[in-house]
Amino acid sequence: MAATETSKATKPPVAKKSVEARYLTGRACLQKADTPCAQVELAGMPPNSPYTNLLEAQIAASQQDFDAALRLLTPLQANSSLMPQANASLHATLAQAYENQGNVLRAIEQLNQSALLDPAAQPNPGTAEDPEEIHQHIWRLLEAQPRETLLELRGGVQDTLTQGWVDLALAATAKVPASAIAQWRIAYPDHPISEAFLQQLSQAEPAATPTEKFEGAVALLLPLNEPAYAAVATAVQAGLMAARDGSTAIVKVYATRGDKTEIVAIYQQAVAEGAQYIVGPMSREEVNALATSGIKLTPTLALNAADQEHLPDNLAVFGLPVEAEATQVAKVARAHGMQTAIVVGADTPLAKRMEQAFIKEWTAQEASVVAQKTFTADSNLAELKADLAGQQADMIFLAANTDQARLVRPYLNPAIPTFATSHVYDGAALRPENAVLSAIHFVDMPWIVNADHPDFAAYREAAAKLPSGEAQRWFAVGVDAWHIVSAKAAGKPLLLHGLSGNLHMEGNTLVRELPMAQFRNDGVDIE
Repeated sequence: MAATETSKATKPPVAKKSVEARYLTGRACLQKADTPCAQVELAGMPPNSPYTNLLEAQIAASQQDFDAALRLLTPLQANSSLMPQANASLHATLAQAYENQGNVLRAIEQLNQSALLDPAAQPNPGTAEDPEEIHQHIWRLLEAQPRETLLELRGGVQDTLTQGWVDLALAATAKVPASAIAQWRIAYPDHPISEAFLQQLSQAEPAATPTEKFEGAVALLLPLNEPAYAAVATAVQAGLMAARDGSTAIVKVYATRGDKTEIVAIYQQAVAEGAQYIVGPMSREEVNALATSGIKLTPTLALNAADQEHLPDNLAVFGLPVEAEATQVAKVARAHGMQTAIVVGADTPLAKRMEQAFIKEWTAQEASVVAQKTFTADSNLAELKADLAGQQADMIFLAANTDQARLVRPYLNPAIPTFATSHVYDGAALRPENAVLSAIHFVDMPWIVNADHPDFAAYREAAAKLPSGEAQRWFAVGVDAWHIVSAKAAGKPLLLHGLSGNLHMEGNTLVRELPMAQFRNDGVDIE
């Protein structure tokens, strides 16, 4: 008898999830702020797919890593294979990255692209926006800019749609906005902005600056009577009061000691006495004490960094950390194609912090340090010169203050471009002793290297009472601190072209983007 075979029922094979489907699922996860869910989808995507790079970039953006987002997304703009909603999301994420880096013009261009491709595109992860709301987003970016900045943006526009937005913002600042906006509509009959929004703009008064709108009580916490801090604390106070001019806001100054012993009690006193916004404290010890105190904070702009990676709500930090400047130097040098560096630093704690920050960023960008030398006032600098004579490099990073740089500069190879932080510049462009620094490139704030800019005219009289150098830098911090608090109080996006740099928020930190300048025979010039 023939054997009988029984076949077991088999389940149909599970359909393999397409890369497009995984991307859309991952994108939906990010819209719900569920990063782990998005990362699971990313892990199942092929590494060579543009959708993989797109989702990886959007995960990076959700974690505030906008440098990585830009690096991944910029090449994808030329990819024509992406489905429309993915392409729209690409431009929306680019807009977010540019906005957070303070590049208003590029952000607006990307928002325009996103709205044109997909009405349901999302300029902000997790917030569905229709075209009208995208237009409102663009407008919020533009109305935060002073007229002089709008004119500068106008010069960099590359397409008619963005040009129309910038010209509309300029029309809204005219003495008679209704007439200017009517003329604008004739010039841009096909612009997609709604007639209802144009009517609203026409009936509005010219926009006031954030400071003019700002009301309330501000507490300024500064170590004004402590010898180690008094000069720069006085400069911060002078800058903030110069920026406050014309405002109805009340500013009350509280003297701190610069250490952690009393800062929490002083802070609580300021709040109890009605402070709605706090500027300060100024020392790192004080900021750390406040950050770990566990007390409920009112909106606070501290004037130094904190050691904690995660800061409490309502605590933002703003200052002049040398690490940020050294990191920017590394980024600029790499952007110019440099790959090898010699690091020369003074034997001081500050210079070592510069070195460490530069080397960390430099090596993270797959560049190399071919030599590292330290010097003191007693060093045999001829020997240092001989040691470096055989070293070939694309650049030298000099971690030093002005006096230290003057000492060592004659012993460094002038044929190799030399870069430094703002500490190399004492603020006196024509001082004869600075001639030895000729050709050194360095980052510094606009107030120091471009003080004649018309936007700064209102502050020159108050600043003239202060010495050059560090006092002027902290004066700029005081001015910008006022405008930062004003913008936050008005609920406006923080994209400030300030005296201390172009400012934007990354998490709880105010990031400064600085211009590059160079010592020359006739002084200092912006590059």
